[in-house]
Amino acid sequence: MSFRPQDSPIAAQRKKVTLSRLAEMRRQNTPITVLTAYDYPTAQRCERGGVDICLVGDSLAQVCLGYEGTTSLTLDEMVHHCRAVARGCKSPHLVADMPFGTYHVSVRDAIRNAVRLIQYGNAESVKLEGGLDVVPVVKALTEAGLPVMGHIGLTPQRAAALSGYRVQGRDSNSAYRLVQSSKALQDAGAYAIVLEAIPHQLASYITRALSIPTIGIGAGQGCNGQVLVWDDAMGNWTGHKAKFVQRFANLGDVADEGVKAYVEAVRQRAFPAEEHTYEMHTGEWDKFLALVEESPAVQL
Repeated sequence: MSFRPQDSPIAAQRKKVTLSRLAEMRRQNTPITVLTAYDYPTAQRCERGGVDICLVGDSLAQVCLGYEGTTSLTLDEMVHHCRAVARGCKSPHLVADMPFGTYHVSVRDAIRNAVRLIQYGNAESVKLEGGLDVVPVVKALTEAGLPVMGHIGLTPQRAAALSGYRVQGRDSNSAYRLVQSSKALQDAGAYAIVLEAIPHQLASYITRALSIPTIGIGAGQGCNGQVLVWDDAMGNWTGHKAKFVQRFANLGDVADEGVKAYVEAVRQRAFPAEEHTYEMHTGEWDKFLALVEESPAVQL
């Protein structure tokens, strides 16, 4: 197989994206770019492309592991993928989703699991879903020195409770609760908040009301930054395409054609060609045949 690619020289040229840098980008009105990454190759592409934040999202449950939903993802699996991304993600800030069930049992349990993601997964911060209900957990994590990104609106880990993947905050009462949640998460110490699938007017209002960055996904241009799932943005995903998704490449189509071309080339004996093969040193083949002649046990 091919060797592991060398680290990109761009990594040495870019400054590390820190939490203070993200706050500065918000103050300077510079949009923050976030993409999910699940392995070393996608992390390197995020590095070379100038992405500000790499998110090892629990969406890896569906797009990488073939699960039906995010709730099947385990902490062990998340740690495994975080470690791979960390090897290729040097300049972007690295965030890991806390999987379903890893911060719901108790505050102590949440701290232990977050520490594991940072200590063993090499993440730099963690993201967890929820509003007022997770504020005590966020407060405990941040007081323990563990940076936290919040996530409100459509929270995929609670899709069943929300009756599916539905836009949130479309009526005045639910919109007001989202504003309350965003301020409470900020007060608890969150350094940023993801706003997913909420009306753009509401996302803009929340963004103006907060002093920390907001990262939108299906929340309009009024947020301080944007995030997309890698497979949605790059065209790898063949499942449902959400309204807020824009394809920036069609890697899936290219890969499909590549697989078909490979199969055809092998069956037609067009691959491997002469340029893909190796030769023995001059004269060694004749010596080999002579050795075989002297050893009947290895003759054809």
